[in-house]
Amino acid sequence: MAADHTKLLCLWLSFSISFVYTELAYADNYIVHMDLSAMPKALSGQLSWYSSILASLSDNFGDKTNITIPSSKLIYSYKNVIQGLVVSHRRARGLAEHSRVCFSVRDRLVKVDTTHSFEFLGLNSNNGAWPVSDFGKDIIVGVIDSGVWPESQSFNDNGMSEIPSRWRGECESGTQFNSSMCNKKLIGARFFNKGVIAHHPNVTISVNSPRDTYGHGTHTSTTAAGTYVEDASYFGYAMGTARGMAPGARVAMYKALWDEGFYASDVIAAIDAAITDGVDVLSMSFGIDQLDLYEDPIAIATFAAVEKHFRLNISWK
Repeated sequence: MAADHTKLLCLWLSFSISFVYTELAYADNYIVHMDLSAMPKALSGQLSWYSSILASLSDNFGDKTNITIPSSKLIYSYKNVIQGLVVSHRRARGLAEHSRVCFSVRDRLVKVDTTHSFEFLGLNSNNGAWPVSDFGKDIIVGVIDSGVWPESQSFNDNGMSEIPSRWRGECESGTQFNSSMCNKKLIGARFFNKGVIAHHPNVTISVNSPRDTYGHGTHTSTTAAGTYVEDASYFGYAMGTARGMAPGARVAMYKALWDEGFYASDVIAAIDAAITDGVDVLSMSFGIDQLDLYEDPIAIATFAAVEKHFRLNISWK
């Protein structure tokens, strides 16, 4: 995000949101937005700056011994969607009075959703923007969700050309998932769970990989960009050819929703990585209820993603 944009957000949001300490939120984590323009030029980057600030904080916050707080100082460091970091409540309390902090918001649970995009957009498969775009040929769709089941025929790459050279992402290995499961259709798969682990330090992630155990990610990614699958049916009913909105597009999955919890901090980390990887479109089927846009951490992150994409487009021309 550009420095001038960061200053504008800091100025506006510092008057809109304040860090409020309550015992109820004591074990929560916080997303802390920093004023990047204030970073000392001698430092090598944002991560070293955040680390030095956290290292300077005192651990003596009068913590109650009957409350467990994760020991890790830094949960996430973001560089694209926001200029900031995610820390435990205790660290956020220490940062609250720091002059370089714009504002802090509590990490929140997100709620999965779905939609009927082509109907909403009024698209027609026979004429107009949909067929003219060649149904999304070679567009890279970054899907942020609960992972992917790569064996689905919706991800077969039959007849697809080589992966676009602008792609900078990767296919991460993990439980029941290895990098060979990606192909020319499913070109990337990554996973982010530091947020859910920080909220539940004793949790055991059952499938620590991009593999989908919830089902929602495979559903939304194939709806968005699944390729043509002939003779598809529902137990023999409604026989036909299944396809997504953009069957010619590539899919990059960013698993940020887990059986163990759906947290905004993991979602923002996924958005941050997707921008670095070079996705063209972000597909997200979830949200946070009953929050104004200016205090919704995902809304702020996606606003920055739109600005980043706009700036990249300008630089390409």
